[in-house]
Amino acid sequence: MFAYYLELAWRRCRQNVSMMLLVVLTMAIGIASCMTATTIFAALSGEPLPGISDHLYVVTMDSRTQGDADDEPYAKPQSLLNLRDAKALVDAHRADGQFAQAQSLAQVSTTDGKQSDRVVGIIGYGSLLTTLGVPFRYGRPWSEAEQAAHAPVVVIDAKLAERLFGTSNAVGRSVSMGTGTFRVIGVTAPWKSRTQFLGLTQNAGSPLGQDMRFFVPVGAALDNGVGPLNSGKCAKGAPVVNFQSTNVAQCRWIETWVSLRTPAHVTTYRDFLARYAQAQHQAGRYVHPPQAKLFVTQAWMDRLKAIPGDVGLNVMLAGGFLLLCMVNVAGLLAARFLRRQGHVAIRRALGASRRHVFMQHLVEAGVLGVAGGLLALPLTLLGLWVVRMQPVAYAEAARFSPGAFAVLAALSLLVGLVVGILPAWRVCRQPPALQIKVA
Repeated sequence: MFAYYLELAWRRCRQNVSMMLLVVLTMAIGIASCMTATTIFAALSGEPLPGISDHLYVVTMDSRTQGDADDEPYAKPQSLLNLRDAKALVDAHRADGQFAQAQSLAQVSTTDGKQSDRVVGIIGYGSLLTTLGVPFRYGRPWSEAEQAAHAPVVVIDAKLAERLFGTSNAVGRSVSMGTGTFRVIGVTAPWKSRTQFLGLTQNAGSPLGQDMRFFVPVGAALDNGVGPLNSGKCAKGAPVVNFQSTNVAQCRWIETWVSLRTPAHVTTYRDFLARYAQAQHQAGRYVHPPQAKLFVTQAWMDRLKAIPGDVGLNVMLAGGFLLLCMVNVAGLLAARFLRRQGHVAIRRALGASRRHVFMQHLVEAGVLGVAGGLLALPLTLLGLWVVRMQPVAYAEAARFSPGAFAVLAALSLLVGLVVGILPAWRVCRQPPALQIKVA
């Protein structure tokens, strides 16, 4: 029976090509606009590191000391800490995992200088790589002993290893960074978060995550001239801090993150953090009430408006436009179906039930919806290309994916069925005797 309905739908579409094209085009434009907006929104929403970032918390507190240049009360929580505080929190080992981190930009080269690349990476302290779930291809992360001894070791990603050495297995090789030579102890797969969440106060650019090409312990980094990308806020009388300077001993420039997997762990760590911060304040080191707080990743991103607000607005506008298109298509289908009342009445008189008539017209609406989806595919690709050409921070998020294609196909069929329900119901409710008498 379904094959018969499809055959009827094909015949009906061929009888009035202009009406069919108008219905399909209206559907396609509405679906394409909605898919363009939702594709960008899907790329920017959700967890930056699925399965990991949902239990990562950033530590915030007002850790200003007597020498700090700014004395005004902070309206928002501050995540940048002095290295001394970051180390103390990490070394306490009160969480399931803990690390301090700051992004860095460094020229990494082979020791003979023949190959080099300027790349972004992370200088960190603690169990950075394991807590973030960075996948290793070769080697291992640095040990606590290497970290404490400021051993010049580094972990690089496979792409940087291939760029420098022609092979991804670069364990045991040496690279030059800053003023020193670092031994490669591990090689990771290319790694980045879906959206930027580390060091949000240090980055005002694209909300998309970027590839981290190297990971180096903070002590070895600072000893060898590899400084943070942003020096944060420094105290009065601190040495002049230039771009990527390592003179950051009197600056607040590094973030501390902790992994807390249960609500009980969150409560326990929050109490520990409050006690630590209050002890520093009572000792006279922190001049202001510390207001120590924890923020889970998504809440921290929302607080700092990491995802541009116009992304969500575009989704709502596109959804409204799709709804408008659906209303117009429903009107067109109603006019199309009601013009065939005489044929429907004859079928009813010959024994066709209302359910059969309803299903026939619903299948026709579904076929038109699928056709609209096929036309929406190139229109969606065009829309994403237009977004990529715009000077917006999230332009690179406008990339079509196989998952988006599956959503588009399902959406087109759903739209066709939804807009066809009312017209199909109306035509099957017409009294057949009256239509035959009129005919």
